[in-house]
Amino acid sequence: MITVVVGHRGTGKTEMMKRLQIYLRDESAEIIDLDESIEEKIGKTIPELFLEHGEAYFRELERQLFLETLQKPHTQMFLVLGAGFDLSVIPENVRVLWVRRNTDLDGRIFLNRPRLNPELSPLEEFHKRAVVREARYRERADEVYLMPEGLFENRHHAMAVEKALLTHNLHDIGGAVTIPAEVFGTEKRWELFKARFLNRGVGLFELRDDLLTFEQIQRVVQEMASERLLYSFRTKPENAEALMQEPLIAVLSRVAWIDWPVELGSPEDLLRVISSDKLILSLHDESRKELWQQFEKQAAHLKYAPMVDTFSDLKKGHEWQQGEPSRRSFLPRSPDGRWEWYRRLQKGHQLINFWREGDGTAGDQPSLWAWMMTPEVVKGFAAVLGDPVRHSFTPLEHSDFFHKKSLPVFAVAISRDEWDQAFPVVQGMGLRYAAVTSPHKENAAKVCKHENLKAVNTLFWNEKTKSWQGTSTDDQGFMELIEGVGMIAPLQKEIFVWGGGGVLEMIEKALPHASFISSRTGKPRAGSEDAETLLPKIVIWAAPRGPETQMPPAHWNPAMVFDLNYKEDSMGREYAQRCGANYQSGLVMFTAQAQGQRMFWRKSEENA
Repeated sequence: MITVVVGHRGTGKTEMMKRLQIYLRDESAEIIDLDESIEEKIGKTIPELFLEHGEAYFRELERQLFLETLQKPHTQMFLVLGAGFDLSVIPENVRVLWVRRNTDLDGRIFLNRPRLNPELSPLEEFHKRAVVREARYRERADEVYLMPEGLFENRHHAMAVEKALLTHNLHDIGGAVTIPAEVFGTEKRWELFKARFLNRGVGLFELRDDLLTFEQIQRVVQEMASERLLYSFRTKPENAEALMQEPLIAVLSRVAWIDWPVELGSPEDLLRVISSDKLILSLHDESRKELWQQFEKQAAHLKYAPMVDTFSDLKKGHEWQQGEPSRRSFLPRSPDGRWEWYRRLQKGHQLINFWREGDGTAGDQPSLWAWMMTPEVVKGFAAVLGDPVRHSFTPLEHSDFFHKKSLPVFAVAISRDEWDQAFPVVQGMGLRYAAVTSPHKENAAKVCKHENLKAVNTLFWNEKTKSWQGTSTDDQGFMELIEGVGMIAPLQKEIFVWGGGGVLEMIEKALPHASFISSRTGKPRAGSEDAETLLPKIVIWAAPRGPETQMPPAHWNPAMVFDLNYKEDSMGREYAQRCGANYQSGLVMFTAQAQGQRMFWRKSEENA
């Protein structure tokens, strides 16, 4: 079989293929990166080809070599394509795997790849193409892999899960998945879907009547008869007689569960044709809660899936579920998917818990990879706490460390004004270890009542003393990032720090003779040199991307930019590209401080 791998620039397709090479080393699989093949054949790099001949020339060369590669004899081939490849060239019989990340549409700035339209800013250029490409990937993909943020290297458990997912060798999956209409787009997609999930231990396959045609539902019932199926009404039957049609009754008799949302009205007509021990009565709209409660005793199971805005409301829903866990499922929803961590927390604790296939039906549904990284029954957890955290590398970075303790690592988004409400809720649900990021490092210091530190990025719950212990490993990470350039006091005069925020005190301690400039006003902070007269050789970027953040003066021409941010749309990265400076990502700092966090957790465990 030939599998073509597609996805946005910078998603990580090439690195994933290197891991796939390891996963398939004992099999006769050929793994090819089309860009590398072009460079090898032409004897020039992709940037050189763009610069000398333009994009049209490169695309034609890409197309020709792709078609040639398909003719190569093979048993199994994986072929990764550039982000802009014309997907219409791919034959229908070739499987297309779309590799995605949650941050794909945030934008990425590249320092080592050709600019396709230098007249636009780097992010404008990315977004203009990414929106069009996203639609094409979605239309053509036979399978979607939502890949996590971070680095897989030496994360053995994460790699084991990824290997099983990519080689279609998952078992004991559990949970529930909604069968999307897209799998019936072609016969090949449907057969691939069955090959991936049939007899793999999925807890429930949901058949929604607003997503699938009745003929498609009948086909699932027939071809997946060995699986546990959930039929979900989402369109209101025209009348009571519509529920008594023989084809529908035949389908309902063969499924394990039937979901009736009270938003469609009373379930009385349905209960005339089905047994109540198959009925799941669900509520998505709080305005229908009275009707839901009126009929709740007639249902075998209750599903509560409201929009949840606050941690206080999350706690209420959780306590409701815990009141009768064998008969209740709580599935909080949000506009931005912020309750994904809670869905994973409830793995093994309730009947209905969806993971997503493709886009899924709610942003709070975890990806299949995240679901499989979660223990079968969650008993406590570690987390990164902050806002934003969607891009955080922390869950993958610490995955092996906590896997040995049978604990998952979640990303919990807590906004600046939510901490006092949110932290007790998260702690009460099982938080035991935490990496803390902006804007809560000062709050974390207060939680552990640290005597010397005003900001803490690492927390440990001491079960013996019933108290939090904390430390900061930011200093360790920062010194690793700047690699000693600040050790010589005179050299510090040539270092300008742009921004600072919650890490300002830490930077000032490490670089007391540097100049500190406000990223909002462009003015020097008290005691710093005049930014208008001096020219820095080194800029330390310590500012977020935001409407208030300015770019440094145009006359600055630093040789080096050290960025405290590792996000790929960082303004520090954009600034380095704009002024042609060498660039060091904050990933170096992140990795070093993460190592320090694990050391602190180990020592704390030993002393607990």
